[in-house]
Amino acid sequence: MPRLLYANTNDTRLGSAPVLSGQEINLVIAETPVNFTGVTRMATTVNGSIPAPTLRLREGDEVTIRVTNRLSVSTSIHWHGIILPYQMDGVPGISFRGIEPGETFEYRFTLKQSGTYWYHSHSGFQEMTGMYGALIVEPREGESIQADQDHVIQLSDWTDEDPMSAFSKLKVQRDR
Repeated sequence: MPRLLYANTNDTRLGSAPVLSGQEINLVIAETPVNFTGVTRMATTVNGSIPAPTLRLREGDEVTIRVTNRLSVSTSIHWHGIILPYQMDGVPGISFRGIEPGETFEYRFTLKQSGTYWYHSHSGFQEMTGMYGALIVEPREGESIQADQDHVIQLSDWTDEDPMSAFSKLKVQRDR
């Protein structure tokens, strides 16, 4: 039976990703021990959560998202599907240099569209080790379709295998 995966440690909440909203948001990228399979491994978390906090924002707002890197390697956040200035796109080596260990980078952009999107790391295999979250941009004029309740469903998987090893297996053809 499928199950939702959340970090199973004392410093993380169980049940669902936290929801953050407003025009100023602070995110901290760090390593957190998790145990999804009976083996403790290190995961890449945002504010101690897998998945990362759901960001619930509003179309037309200028948002400032401060990302602090507490990892020992560079990190980034790519805002998947969001229309924004290229410097805020979060792809190291293309749109910015990345967020070095100990640094805080300030993403600042105006939300030009509404919808449900996601954000994730574009650095190393951090997405594969837990660094991804939902991004909901609510319409400025309110929802045209009313619902009693919204649910965010994110699908992902977990492996205790080293991400580079798992990735290398994806590049192998069985018939050769």
